Amino acid sequence: MHRRRCLREDPSMPHRALTSAEISLPVHPDTARVTERIAQLARDVELVVLTDNHAGQPRMSPLAAVALAREQGVRTVVHISARDRNRLALQSEVIGAAALGCDGIVCLHGDDVPGIARVGDMTGTQLLAAAGEWLAPLPIVRGCVLNPFATDPDRELRLLRRKLECGAAFAHTQMCFSIPALTGFLDRAGEAGLLKRLRVYVTVGVLRSRAMADRARSLPGCDLPDSAYAQVCAGGGRELALEMAQRLADLPVVDALHVMPLGDEPTAAQVAASFRRARQVAPRHGVAGP
Repeated sequence: MHRRRCLREDPSMPHRALTSAEISLPVHPDTARVTERIAQLARDVELVVLTDNHAGQPRMSPLAAVALAREQGVRTVVHISARDRNRLALQSEVIGAAALGCDGIVCLHGDDVPGIARVGDMTGTQLLAAAGEWLAPLPIVRGCVLNPFATDPDRELRLLRRKLECGAAFAHTQMCFSIPALTGFLDRAGEAGLLKRLRVYVTVGVLRSRAMADRARSLPGCDLPDSAYAQVCAGGGRELALEMAQRLADLPVVDALHVMPLGDEPTAAQVAASFRRARQVAPRHGVAGP
């Protein structure tokens, strides 16, 4: 039985936040839309995660959204994808995120997009290591993605160990729809000593239609069981997300919650609020600092 790990004393925000949520940035320079989405989340999450060309579509740069979030008292984590840039561009992106005041970066490769050539100059893990050098001595923590539902968990554990060696301090999991698979993997990671320095944000996605469920099932590493698929297809995706948040809050091995609104920020806020209540943590009360 795991004991719930205490929130760390490290001043870096991703080491202390209990809830975060990401937003998909628009394909047009629509700052009002970004501001509205952030505002809908600001009461219930400490961190807004700004994605990088989500779903393989060209979107507003996450760096452009950092200032919009900070204006509303919400701290930010920026995704930086190695897929689309060479190392010169990656270094510029990392330095730019730091200059704008983000609190953390997530280094990842990014899913390949059919018909679009990938640069492939660095892997996500190489980016994770290099970013530590580029950011020094700034106290901006680096994070990674984690797939507890991988078909080859041994390989995923080896990859996690490499990411930790490269400086990962927090991780966002793939969307979770299977508690047994999640706890089985995290138990193994804990027994291997891989969770001592890692804050795990378990991801809940707000799926609202059969098309979303089908899309989720096509994503690498997304395990959407038949029962959950049927619930989403029957119109119960919001209820499923709330249920998952409640169940995750009861698991001591889960450090924090990360929500993927997928365009439904009001429900994502409710999901985060539900997790916070279950952990007996009050809302953030608007724009007050965390």
